[in-house]
Amino acid sequence: MRKFRTLLGATLAGACALAVVPGTASAAPAAAPQQATADLADTTGAYYEVSPARLMDTREGLGAPKAKIGPLAKVDLQVAGRGGVPAVGAGAVVLNVTITGPTMDSFVTAYPAGETRPDASSVNFAKGWLGSNNVTVKLGAGGKVSVYNRNGYTDVVVDVVGYYAKDNSMTNRNGGQYEWYAPERAFDTREDPEGKPPAGTTLEYALDFGPERNPHMRTLVTNLTAVAPASAGFLTAWSGATAKPTASTVNYGAARNVPNTAFIQTTPCTGAEPFGWCTPGSRKFKIFTSASAHVLVDVVGAVDDGFSEWGMRFAPMSPTRIVDTRTNLGIVGAIPAGGTRRAVVPGYTADTGVAVMNVTAVKPTNNTVITVWPADIPEIPKPSTSNLNPYANQVVSNAVLSIVEPNGAYNVHNLSGTTHLVADMVGTFYYPAAPAATLSGDAGKSQPQFVGAAHR
Repeated sequence: MRKFRTLLGATLAGACALAVVPGTASAAPAAAPQQATADLADTTGAYYEVSPARLMDTREGLGAPKAKIGPLAKVDLQVAGRGGVPAVGAGAVVLNVTITGPTMDSFVTAYPAGETRPDASSVNFAKGWLGSNNVTVKLGAGGKVSVYNRNGYTDVVVDVVGYYAKDNSMTNRNGGQYEWYAPERAFDTREDPEGKPPAGTTLEYALDFGPERNPHMRTLVTNLTAVAPASAGFLTAWSGATAKPTASTVNYGAARNVPNTAFIQTTPCTGAEPFGWCTPGSRKFKIFTSASAHVLVDVVGAVDDGFSEWGMRFAPMSPTRIVDTRTNLGIVGAIPAGGTRRAVVPGYTADTGVAVMNVTAVKPTNNTVITVWPADIPEIPKPSTSNLNPYANQVVSNAVLSIVEPNGAYNVHNLSGTTHLVADMVGTFYYPAAPAATLSGDAGKSQPQFVGAAHR
C-alpha cells in the first residue's frame, strides 16, 4: 500500500449555484476545451474524457437495427472510431447504458465482442423499467462491444463518456490518471434553503482541491442520485464549458430514488461568476434535471493529468463474477439488516488500489441502502454515502469503484431488511511502477473542499 493520505483539513461548505433554464433546452455539445498538460511518457491505462456522445439507440436505429433487442439476442456495437473514441489505441470504454420499455424482467450484459458471453450482468431491470447504469467494458474484436439481452424485448441506449488507452501506441499523450478519495457526500439539495429543484433546473457546483492541484484536475468520479422525482425524467451532468449534451447521466422514474456512477468533466472557476460563488481556480460542473427532483452528489475519485503521485492506471478484464451470496461465492448468505460483510477481490497485488465492479442487489425484503467502502483502512469508517438504493423485491445494479488497498478487500453494508448481493469485476486501477509524468510529491493529500454559495 502506498503511504496513506490524510483525510484531515477538509471543510464541507457544500453549496451550489442554481440557474433555472427551460426544460427543453438542449444542444449538441461543442468540443470541450482542453487545458494545457504535460505529455505522458507512457499512456497505457490512462483515461481520456470525451464529451458525452450517443453511440446506440435502438429506438432510432442508431448504431443498431431500429428494433428492440429480443430474448437471448445480442447486438455488436461499433465503438472504436466513434463518439471521440479513437479507431486505434483504446482498450476499454466508459459507457452509460440506458434501458427503456422492456417487456419482461431481464438483464443486459455488455462484454468484449468476439469473446464468450460471461456469467455477469451490466444492467438488471424489471418489466416497464426506465433507468441507466455506468458500464466499463473492454473493447473486443474490431473495437466492438456486444450487448446481450436475456428475456423479452427492450430498447437500449448507449452513450460514451470516456476511454482508457490499451497500450503505449496512443498519438494523443494527454491522458489522465485516476486517484481515489474516501467516499463523501459533497452536495445534497435536500439541505438547500431553496428547496427541491424544479423541472428544468441546472445546478452548478464547485470543488476546491487547493491552488497547487486545481489546474491539474479534469474529471470527477461521483455517485449521482436522483431522489423523489415528481415524474419520470433524467439528469445530465457535464462540465458546463459547452452547451448541455443530449446524452443523459441518470434516468429515473416518478418517485423512485435512482443512483448512477458518473464521470463528470470539470472546468475552472474564473471568479467572475455571478455573486462570486466559487473560489477562483476551483473545478466546477453542472447537473441538469428534466423533472423536479432532489440531487445527491457523492465524490469517490477524480482524474488528473498525471500530476499526482497517487495517480493510477486502468487494467481492464472480461466481466468476472466475484460475489454471489445466493451461491456463497465471496460472501456467505444474504446480508441482514444492519449487516456488514467483508469481500476480497481475486488477483490482488501490492500495486492494486481500486476494483471496478458492477454491484447488484437482488430482491431485498425491504427498501434499503447499500454502501461500499474500504475494509482495511481504519481512518476511513463507514461513510454516509450510498452506492445502491434498491426497493423491496427489486433487482438493481450500479457501478462501484471500490478502494481495496492494502489487502484487496472491501466492506458492504445493508441498511434494512435482508438482501442478496452480486458483484462482477471488470478491471482494476493500479499504481504504475514508475510515474509517467512529473509528480507533485504531495504526500498526505487531503479531501477536496466542497465550495460555493447557493442562489437562483
